[in-house]
Amino acid sequence: MITNSRIIAIYSFVISVFIILLMRYGYLQLVDHGVLLQQSIRNYSSAVAAIPVRGSILDHNGVVLADSTVSYAVAVLPKYIDKTTSDELFTRLNKFINLTELDKKKYYLQLRNAKNYDWVIIKDDLSNIEVANLTAHNYEIPEVSIFARTKRYYPFDELYANSIGYVGRISSLDRQKITTSGKVEDYLANDYIGKSGLEQYYENYLRGKLGRKVIQTDVIGNEVGLISNNPAVDGYSLKLTLDNGLQKLAWQLLGNRRGAIVALDPQTGGVLAFISKPSFNPNWFIEGISIDNWDELRNDPDKPLLNRASQGSYPPGSTFKPFMALSALHLGFRSPSFTIFDPGYFSIPGSTHRFRDVHKNGRGLLDMSHAIMYSSDTYFYKLGLEMGIDRIDQVMPYFGFGKKSGIDLPNENTGLLPSRSWKAKRFAKDSYQKNWLPADSVTIGIGQGFNNYTPLQMAVGVSTIANEGTRVVPHFMNMIIDKNGHTVYEYSALQTQSPVQTPISKANFAFIKNAMQKVVMSPGGGSYGISSGLRYTMAGKTGTAQVVAMEKNSRKAKFSGNRYKDHSWFIAFAPVDKPKIAIAVIVENGGFGLTAAAPIARKMFDYYILGPSDAEENQYKTFLAGDDSQNADTDSDTDEDENEDNNSNANSLNDEGSDSE
Repeated sequence: MITNSRIIAIYSFVISVFIILLMRYGYLQLVDHGVLLQQSIRNYSSAVAAIPVRGSILDHNGVVLADSTVSYAVAVLPKYIDKTTSDELFTRLNKFINLTELDKKKYYLQLRNAKNYDWVIIKDDLSNIEVANLTAHNYEIPEVSIFARTKRYYPFDELYANSIGYVGRISSLDRQKITTSGKVEDYLANDYIGKSGLEQYYENYLRGKLGRKVIQTDVIGNEVGLISNNPAVDGYSLKLTLDNGLQKLAWQLLGNRRGAIVALDPQTGGVLAFISKPSFNPNWFIEGISIDNWDELRNDPDKPLLNRASQGSYPPGSTFKPFMALSALHLGFRSPSFTIFDPGYFSIPGSTHRFRDVHKNGRGLLDMSHAIMYSSDTYFYKLGLEMGIDRIDQVMPYFGFGKKSGIDLPNENTGLLPSRSWKAKRFAKDSYQKNWLPADSVTIGIGQGFNNYTPLQMAVGVSTIANEGTRVVPHFMNMIIDKNGHTVYEYSALQTQSPVQTPISKANFAFIKNAMQKVVMSPGGGSYGISSGLRYTMAGKTGTAQVVAMEKNSRKAKFSGNRYKDHSWFIAFAPVDKPKIAIAVIVENGGFGLTAAAPIARKMFDYYILGPSDAEENQYKTFLAGDDSQNADTDSDTDEDENEDNNSNANSLNDEGSDSE
């Protein structure tokens, strides 16, 4: 017989359970409703990303330099695939399309990180025949889909590889970077991202934003309806300062030679042309470069992957002399009328060693203007020694040497503006070499020795002279526009650096500009050979940068062959009074600046200032150097002993003299 106490206990238990269930029910309905609803939706739906169309890249006149074109691809959803069925799927697909080992490798790389509803591309760029075959036999392979999608395309191949760059599939390193930046949710596992150049620098603007479509599915995961659709937002387009016509001309003029060309608008800093040769085809990298193509690029002794324009670093040779002269004027070390006697060589006081001048018999009495005009090494040997590295270092940064220019590219070389502290660190283990020695300053004076700068830095430097002291920030981006062509941002709204006004007087700049004009336009000037038929004013300076040392007491290089020839430089701007364009050209192993680099710049000036048709009529011919005594560049004249190594400078001479700094 059940006692009252037991009955009460049973009732209490039942009531307690009922209360607990009621509370749980209330919690689920009132508190956890949102979470449960989302779980319920996920049980019968799936989210599919909508990919934005990447913005185009255009030149100043609207010529398309990078675009997104339609490409047909065959793809599969990961939920239908595992390793075993992938191999079986390839076997079936091979009956209708040609699948390579590279296609399979790319597929597995995507599959590794893909979610159930991220389409994994099996093969892209299907031909019309392949699309037709797959469409006709789709019933045999129902798990795959064929669809049109946008894909990056670079119509000019190699021409803009070092400026525009390229996009590629997201790598593990890319994923780490976007995860750190908090943007990982903006990309799919098999998405594209800017890898280099402007594509990388302006990724946030070009990319656009992913859309999200939620589809309703049945119990086995098949799509049966649409729940919601949040469209993708297409990326903005870039309109650049580049001039496609000038870029193509520069490419053609450099020909098969190695080198770089940078042309700037000296008033704004806009990049008009940006060439590095040899180059590479950026289209190879979009879907992953083949092993053969990669080996070809990596093993090429001409280094096509090196961006010579902003990453290549070279001794400037005699193109450095106008900057040395400006430094001397600014610091009061020279007046324009100060003269020296040039016998064809220079010796450090107390030493019998001679630093050669290319003018074997010298130029006699020279003031600063004629020293620049004739490119006298003797004048600048003496100036380099007397100024010393500390004073040189004080002024050269005004022109942008030894630091990044701030150009809108992801990677840039700082070049090398040497100093006492740099040398002490560089040669810390050598008790003699670590000291700054007199011969170091002598060779710096003519742009040899430890000096190394990029063509971009030389273009910025000569633009600063053209502007009489205003150093601009070089840039490619002119404006950012939406798909309707409306301006969203202009360069001025996004720039992080402003032009810098140097403390050098305009009178000193005007003097140097006049001297550089004589180099090109006065008989006997080092670049007078390119002035024939000139219909505007031009100021410039050639340079011949020595690559290897000379034999003892000889004018012959220690090594022979084209790769040991001097580099050919030319920097210039035009018109002189109101400069529209400034150019720096280097031709690796090109010899004299007048015979290789200067004619390239002349033709580019003609094209840009006179227009394509007038330029063709005016000067589309080969410029030849005149009499060596009048026109030959004078920059390959470093000492037989002091330049055992362009960058380490054998200073065995310095025990013969004292450091006058």
